[in-house]
Amino acid sequence: MTDETTSAAFGDVEVTRVSEWSDHLFSRPELLPDSGREEWEAEKGWLEPVFWSAESEDAWLCSQSFLVRSGGRTILVDTGIGNGKPRPGVPPFDRLDTGYLANLAALGVRPEDVDAVVCTHLHPDHIGWNTTLESGEWRPTFPNATHLLPKADFDLLSGMAKSGDAPDPLGYVSAFLDSVAPVVEHAETQLWDGEEHVIDDALRLVAVPGHSPGAAAVTISSGGDHALLAGDLVHHPMQILDPKQRNALDADAETAAQSRIRMLGWAVEHSAPVFGGHFPGGRGARISAAGGAFRIDSWTTV
Repeated sequence: MTDETTSAAFGDVEVTRVSEWSDHLFSRPELLPDSGREEWEAEKGWLEPVFWSAESEDAWLCSQSFLVRSGGRTILVDTGIGNGKPRPGVPPFDRLDTGYLANLAALGVRPEDVDAVVCTHLHPDHIGWNTTLESGEWRPTFPNATHLLPKADFDLLSGMAKSGDAPDPLGYVSAFLDSVAPVVEHAETQLWDGEEHVIDDALRLVAVPGHSPGAAAVTISSGGDHALLAGDLVHHPMQILDPKQRNALDADAETAAQSRIRMLGWAVEHSAPVFGGHFPGGRGARISAAGGAFRIDSWTTV
């Protein structure tokens, strides 16, 4: 399976990956601290070389967006890390310089063509391209887009920004200030709350709290086809095999596990491939139930 950009259709909805960055960020025990090497060794046949290096213990991840064309609209789900953003707490992300906008342009999409931006949550690697630097100020990259932001994350981070005294080693507050606050000030923004938000007839935002208070996934249902854009609900595919495996970055590990089990159950029920926000190459797992957990039957790409 290659990393070439492809598209997949789910009924009348088309999904395409927009790549930004791919590299080592965490080792296996850093990412999923309760997982055992023997569990990964048992799945080595498909984990290597895409998701894991047995020799180095690197767990390979990426940053990407999903470009969704639905109901005549162009929608971006998550906007990656962004260029030039100061992220000293995460050195690989610090003042990154990628061809993300060129990758988007190669798909025939200019920033002004984007009708909606959906941020599954407000961590720095999902909001970065919300803004770009213009004359020394961070301004909305997608000026005509409605930005759908989870209210629970917004309230938490705006409160931290106002207090100014909360520890912030991963730069969540600074990312909020340069990638969310300018959008709220200068572009159309909708803070959503509750269990579900309807985007259109085919797309729903579904609350999956745990990784962050306002974390969400996007479900696609069109023409009898279904898909799940999972965001960070499933940070690594090993969490499909054992959805109780906590991600080291989950704010509430128990709630995150409950959200995973619920939404992976939805994916099984609807034969929906699961596209993780950080699965390299826009890979989606087709899964089935396996006792109290799940198994991966095959892979697809967008």
